[in-house]
Amino acid sequence: MCSPEEEALQRLEEVFSATLARVNSLVLQPLLETTPEPSDPQVRECLRLVQQLHQSSQRLWEVTEESLYSLRRRLGHPDAVGLESLLLLRDADRVLQVHVEYIESYASCVAVQAFQKAAKKRREFWRGQRKALGQLLLGVSSEASVGTALTQALRQPLAHHVQQYVLLLLSLGDSVTEPHPARELVVHAATLFGNLQSFMRQTLDQALATQALWHSLSSRLRDVLCTPARRLLQDSQDIAVTVTPLRVERVLLFNDALVLLQGHSVHTFDLKLVWVDPGQDGCIFHLLTPEDKLSFCSKNPQDLMVWRWKVTQAVCQALRGKKDFPVLGAGLEPSEPPACRCVAYTFRAEGRLCQATYEGEWCRGRPHGRGTLRWPDGRNHVGSFCQGLEHGFGIRLVPQASEDKFDCYKCHWREGSMCGYGICEYGTDEVYKGYFWAGLRHGFGVLESAPQAPQPCRYTGHWEKGQRSGYGIKEDSDRGERYIGMWQADQRHGPGVMVTQAGVCYQGTFQADKMVSPGPSLAPTPASLPRAPGSSSLKTTPCMKAPSPGT
Repeated sequence: MCSPEEEALQRLEEVFSATLARVNSLVLQPLLETTPEPSDPQVRECLRLVQQLHQSSQRLWEVTEESLYSLRRRLGHPDAVGLESLLLLRDADRVLQVHVEYIESYASCVAVQAFQKAAKKRREFWRGQRKALGQLLLGVSSEASVGTALTQALRQPLAHHVQQYVLLLLSLGDSVTEPHPARELVVHAATLFGNLQSFMRQTLDQALATQALWHSLSSRLRDVLCTPARRLLQDSQDIAVTVTPLRVERVLLFNDALVLLQGHSVHTFDLKLVWVDPGQDGCIFHLLTPEDKLSFCSKNPQDLMVWRWKVTQAVCQALRGKKDFPVLGAGLEPSEPPACRCVAYTFRAEGRLCQATYEGEWCRGRPHGRGTLRWPDGRNHVGSFCQGLEHGFGIRLVPQASEDKFDCYKCHWREGSMCGYGICEYGTDEVYKGYFWAGLRHGFGVLESAPQAPQPCRYTGHWEKGQRSGYGIKEDSDRGERYIGMWQADQRHGPGVMVTQAGVCYQGTFQADKMVSPGPSLAPTPASLPRAPGSSSLKTTPCMKAPSPGT
């Protein structure tokens, strides 16, 4: 046997379905019938929002009709169709989601006054529609503006419908005894729509506060800050707070950004890249961003606590990419935002990262973990970062100015500089395989040019601060010469052996790349020529033993 609450639910769905149909024909369709296409981009954006609301309204009407059909089946065959068959109970989450989409679409229209702007071109038409709109409204003065009447015509029916949902579901829950299999479904649905009431109130309050904010700003600031999805969460004009080191006039916390107004300057901080520093006292707290550290101060500790709590919850909400349900701060996720995140950001401040875009992992305001760094001039770095600097293995491409070629560095990095073993392939057709320190070739390494290079050669030996220093072997393929000996400041310096293309060996002392103290020379056979490491055609003879680094 069906309960009185089920019969009341059926009547409620019938009335709401008819109301949605009237709203569609009396409000939404006339708002969209604006021809020709408006030239004002703001009006076009408002019409897009109204179109989105119209689609949400259509989905809401469809789910209401489904719910009404399930109620009629249940009331027509109570013995064969159980209470759990009601759409409102068995699929409460989907019904709730459709209501949430409608509320958010409606709130976007309210925040930017989409109804008023869309109706502006047909003002006389809407004045003639006052009487028809009055059928949808309760307690709205006939003297109210067209915009107010349209706003209320879309809000009142839904608010009344959700309120009645909650009352009837609670009453139905009281009438269903504990062993009944559908009791848990009834309690779940009553809880969801009770939360929906709180969500709707907060969402619409935020939309109205945002609408009022745009009226208080200059048209220039409004053009910079106003977007349909942006909602005002806190204003320093309501709860005073000061921010240093910037001396700002007004602080605005939105659902996606923290905005500081300073004269004609607007400082915007993406909430996904804002960290609340846990180190603080009762009268100050700090925010970390990729390029700034902001200190929030207030004479009233309670006001500061409100700001800190709202910023923390807004950051959590921004990272999740959706509004908390049922109200801000009541989401299922942890209330403290994670220290590590993955976001893209373009640096603005002067320095080595100016205009560079980093996309990857962050920790407390600094690139930390795996990421990609791209500069406007074509340089890019892919690898590991630590506290904002390249650290660990990474690959960097550096374009050459003259040709469509790149220098490619595949090596280990330490605190922003190449350090450790690496392989570098240069656009000049040279390849270096060896060790680096502080960004320069340092330690043992091999520098070899390609055979097609203008002056093909190979150096195998030691480096110091980017220059050949210490013991090394250089082979010039084009001239057929080989030098085995000591180097200093990229020049032959100290004892060494020179082998010419003709096979003549000179050993002596070099200084500033020239032999200053020649020793004996020898013209050996090809089989007895000194052999450089990596060469298969040369052999070292006892008389031509290369000098040791300590000679």
